[in-house]
Amino acid sequence: MEVILKHITKSFSGTKALDDVELHLKGGEINCLVGENGAGKSTVIKVLAGAHMPDSGEIRIDGKITVLRNPRESQMNKIAVIHQELLLVPEVSVAENIFLGDWPKGKTHFLDRKGMNEKASGILARIGANINPRSIVSSLSTGEQQLVEIAKALSKDIKVLILDEPTASLSEVDANNLLRIVKELKNQGIAVLYVSHRLEEVFAIADKVTVFRDGKYIGCVPGQDATKDEIVKMMVGREAGNIEVRHRVKEKGKKVLEVNHLTSRGMFQDISFDLYEGEVVGLAGLVGAGRTEIVRALYGADTYDSGEILVNGKRRNFHHPADAIREGISLVPEDRKTQGLVLGQSVEHNIQLGILKKISSYGMIQKKQGRAVVEDYRDKLRIKTVSVETDVNSLSGGNQQKVVLARSLAMDPRILFLDEPTRGVDVGAREEIHKLIDEAVKNRLAVLLVSSDILELLALSDRIVVLREGQIAGKFNDHKVSKEEVIKLAAN
Repeated sequence: MEVILKHITKSFSGTKALDDVELHLKGGEINCLVGENGAGKSTVIKVLAGAHMPDSGEIRIDGKITVLRNPRESQMNKIAVIHQELLLVPEVSVAENIFLGDWPKGKTHFLDRKGMNEKASGILARIGANINPRSIVSSLSTGEQQLVEIAKALSKDIKVLILDEPTASLSEVDANNLLRIVKELKNQGIAVLYVSHRLEEVFAIADKVTVFRDGKYIGCVPGQDATKDEIVKMMVGREAGNIEVRHRVKEKGKKVLEVNHLTSRGMFQDISFDLYEGEVVGLAGLVGAGRTEIVRALYGADTYDSGEILVNGKRRNFHHPADAIREGISLVPEDRKTQGLVLGQSVEHNIQLGILKKISSYGMIQKKQGRAVVEDYRDKLRIKTVSVETDVNSLSGGNQQKVVLARSLAMDPRILFLDEPTRGVDVGAREEIHKLIDEAVKNRLAVLLVSSDILELLALSDRIVVLREGQIAGKFNDHKVSKEEVIKLAAN
């Protein structure tokens, strides 16, 4: 099967999200689509999914001009999309999810559960997934749920599979397994569109790499010829260096956070470390090591069983995030959509949420003052939006992340918890966020950084605490440690 998009244009409120773009998908081939946040990747996915109709241009499927008016027509043309946020029903079985909306029926017209489970087993075996079709989806890991989504797509005999940031929430082991499966699907003749910010994944699987920038088609490069420097330059329009390792030689500032023997049964135990103003402490570990759980407990979002937390030398017991905020602590959470944003509200409203007292007088928001703060952070973080009044729902994932970060920085905290701050963020925005963190730390902000990207931790952290299965496996206090040493300690 062959799908060709030509001269596709799509505008929203007068702004072109896609401007004369093209895209070529072919059976038995992996086309990796890359670009900065706001480049048009999500919009072109929605065009192929039938969620958006283009304003102009044409879609040809096997040479025939085709109009995809809605998702149903996309599915009828054997196109399936697996989104970054998985669309599974958590409290029913794997098999029921795979055949959702099309459950097999027996001669009596009742659900043929046995036949459904057998068919599901066959599809799961096709992708090498060792998952019991009778298992309840909520009991599966994120990586396993991702495979169920793929099996669900394959149950409809698809010819085109679109994967949007499929490894964003996966461990390294699960991510590598997914890449293996994508290659296998290619070998089975499926056309794959793989959208990712992770260039190392792109180079590992791409037959060709298509680059968008600012809603425009920049070019397509054969996978075997693509280099990181070339692709990054096409994406951002300039040279982009590697993550710059910070080597600040300085005296320690004031100790602002001390954690002693913190324990939450079943989550983490005997966690002890401290944090000084003007430094970054990184929390490293595999998925499930307890990093996010520790941060949430320190922030008052979750409870803990024993241990103590001292802020500026005084013991504190936070029962609610508001308690932590009053002590000058702010959090950029792991999941921006469910924990970091008020979806359906504007960029302005979301950034102002943390500073309402600061911009209010006698209970009334001072609009001019509030707007000035928002526009300042919009410019500093290069948040791409038509207006600060734009609904955050309409922003790309990376720009949504910048809005969450802007709100935290606008609160002028003394301690900042960052949980996966660059997840799902493009190369250019990633550099900008790193610079903002560095600038804030130079101004004496204390940062506790959680990241699954070991190179990011090594580059930004003054010290690294490595977690394994809810316990501290070791600590590194200098920049001489290697990625391999951290991974070895985290994985034992």
